[in-house]
Amino acid sequence: MRDLMQVLQEVWHNFPIANRLARFNVRSRWADNYLGSVWDYLEPLMYIGTYFVVFGMGLYNGNVAGVPYILWLLTGIVPWYFIQGAFNKGLTSVSSQLNLLTKTNYPMSIAPLMPLLEEIRRYFVLTIFMVMVLIAFGYHPSIYWIQILYAIPCMLICMFAIDLLNSTLTIVVPDYKTFANSLFRLIFFFSGIVINIDAKNLPVAVVSVIKMMPFYYIIQMFRDTFLYHRWFWQQPSNTLFFWLVVTLILIGGAHLHVRFRNRFTDLM
Repeated sequence: MRDLMQVLQEVWHNFPIANRLARFNVRSRWADNYLGSVWDYLEPLMYIGTYFVVFGMGLYNGNVAGVPYILWLLTGIVPWYFIQGAFNKGLTSVSSQLNLLTKTNYPMSIAPLMPLLEEIRRYFVLTIFMVMVLIAFGYHPSIYWIQILYAIPCMLICMFAIDLLNSTLTIVVPDYKTFANSLFRLIFFFSGIVINIDAKNLPVAVVSVIKMMPFYYIIQMFRDTFLYHRWFWQQPSNTLFFWLVVTLILIGGAHLHVRFRNRFTDLM
């Protein structure tokens, strides 16, 4: 717990530095493209269109779980793109910034925060697009929409915990990055992003395990907010389990980070 408090204090005091570095990374990523950072938004929209044609019009014939598939897809895949971007960048967040951080007085604990700051702008833009589509389909703002003020912190805290752990394990265990990337691709299809796992006749045990994953809880929270109008406290066991898992990951990630960060350069 002491390691966790140390990491949180470092992140809090150095948040402006992390934010500036994140903005620089976003600008430099698309510096050689004519459209620049516009690709941050065009790329996911093209994938969303592809998933809708393949799954929405093909597999589900336009509807799933009582709502139009395009809405069901959007409310899941918009937060998923944030999760995916933060996860992929988080794996190498420390190793990619190691040279910079070792030459400055910035703590290495800000590195796992930077992927979240890099992805948050795209998330908000895609969320605005999603809300416009929801309204076009007759799903107008309601009191339940304020639950997004709970769903977004859930997503941010969960991804910081995972990135803190993954960024350390990537350096300490050479094969971890390859393993994590492969596992994450499977999680995409088993987290109910594009396929309704409740309607695929999967074994009850398999569905129960899937629903225990933090990613599934986050995705379902957004769908409950915008589509099904359910509060998070209506499922207290799921909420408690989610925060238990995230807290354990956060504590474990902070402990490993503090323990190994003085050896990161040697391990690299």
